[in-house]
Amino acid sequence: MSRRDSAVGIILFLAWFIVVAFQVYDHAMWRDEVRALSIALSGNNTFDMLKVLHGEGHPSAWYLMIRAFYFLFGRVEILPATALLIAAGAVALLIFRSPFPRLIVVALTFGSLLSFEYSVMARNYGISVLVMFLIAIAYERQRDRGFVVGLLLFILANTNIIGAMMVGAFLLFWFLDVLEETGLRWSAKLGTFALNAGLATAGVAICALTILPTFNDAATRDLQGVSLVQIVIRALLNPGRTAISTILFGDYPSIIKSIFFIILPFGLLSRRPAFFSALFSLFICAVFFSVIGSGDQRHAGVWFFYCVMLYWISWRDIEKATMATAEPSWSKKLVIAGMFGFMVLITQQTAKGIYLGFLRIAHLAPVESRSADLGKLILSRSDLANATIIADPDYLVEALPYYVPNPTYLIRKHGLGRFVIFSRTGELTTTLGEILDESRELKKTTNAPVIILLSHRLDEMVPDKLYHEGYNWSFKASTEEIKEFMGATQRLAQFAPAVSDESYDVYLLD
Repeated sequence: MSRRDSAVGIILFLAWFIVVAFQVYDHAMWRDEVRALSIALSGNNTFDMLKVLHGEGHPSAWYLMIRAFYFLFGRVEILPATALLIAAGAVALLIFRSPFPRLIVVALTFGSLLSFEYSVMARNYGISVLVMFLIAIAYERQRDRGFVVGLLLFILANTNIIGAMMVGAFLLFWFLDVLEETGLRWSAKLGTFALNAGLATAGVAICALTILPTFNDAATRDLQGVSLVQIVIRALLNPGRTAISTILFGDYPSIIKSIFFIILPFGLLSRRPAFFSALFSLFICAVFFSVIGSGDQRHAGVWFFYCVMLYWISWRDIEKATMATAEPSWSKKLVIAGMFGFMVLITQQTAKGIYLGFLRIAHLAPVESRSADLGKLILSRSDLANATIIADPDYLVEALPYYVPNPTYLIRKHGLGRFVIFSRTGELTTTLGEILDESRELKKTTNAPVIILLSHRLDEMVPDKLYHEGYNWSFKASTEEIKEFMGATQRLAQFAPAVSDESYDVYLLD
């Protein structure tokens, strides 16, 4: 990289960092972010924490990082700082080490994923991008020696479930890549692959042991009474109907989305193992989102950046294929078509990132959660310093430990707690009368104020109507319960809507 390119790269990185840092400063933490912090800090030691994590549905890498940084600095701010640090590393590698033309680098840098989902949002998905970029850099040099790539795949498998799935897709690429050179015979290159595949498989096994069996079974799809075969076939034929479509900007017919997703791997035809791996990764993700969990942009983005990694590794082959005059016309056209699909997805990401980023920076979009507003309210009143917080739905309290140290009470658990379990069994329905009764008992036993958060506005509720919450919870209130509750409490605040469902009315029990 020339001095001029380095200077341009530094300017690009600083521009990205300023845009993202401004959003991080303004970002209101929501429950999925802080839930991870609560789990990471649970237990007397790391082994105790891993026991708490078992069954949560996420592998351990993110939680171990958070716990380690909190041990060093002792502040909850390490949560967004860690996400920003990881994203900065990924963006720096993209800018200074990737083979892509500057236009593609800029577009990816300011896409919705790198400029918000994996940088501002403090979740465990940005680690996957950083690790995959490191794999892209290391693969050509380390493919036939050592265990660096296998170690990176081990880490990737323990970032999130989609990352673990991409490990399988990459091992397919690596195996086919070696076979294209050596044929079906044992060789030193195949031996190196076997060593690294063993490391990667161990990582996937540890991931599986960490997440299974999940206690959050309500968060998975209920397949009772449906044809699994039909679901799989639909996912394979029309992946645009699945969560993969969330990486796009705008609403299009699912078949149009599927066309772009399916043609994207064809840009890798000049390196056929990469083509087969990209196609395989698309189909396993489509099936996963259709059978296991619905997913969102942050999940689908891991697949998208897996494809970016394959393009990174194969870029020289792509350039040769598109510029070579001797290349068969049909093959060259397919590569160009695939490149077109790749660029469409990148452009969509960029448009989405710029549009939504502008709305957030200009304060024209709602905040992610009202947890920060509630934190300010509690901290502004000394009489609420030791108040216990209770909420319906219970998960509204999960984001609060980032802002206030107040104890939180889970109505469906009938006890103190910082995060809920989304189970298909147990107490799924609660009433306003039960919340009031439990709040009174709580105030009596703790001799401290009780703050009640309700996502439903009581003056807008239909009495005795069953309101569905979260995955499988429900809530109702009779006319008498509403009247008694209003007479026993005072409303402290009524917050405006949020991007998530974390907006609520705030009551103080008299």
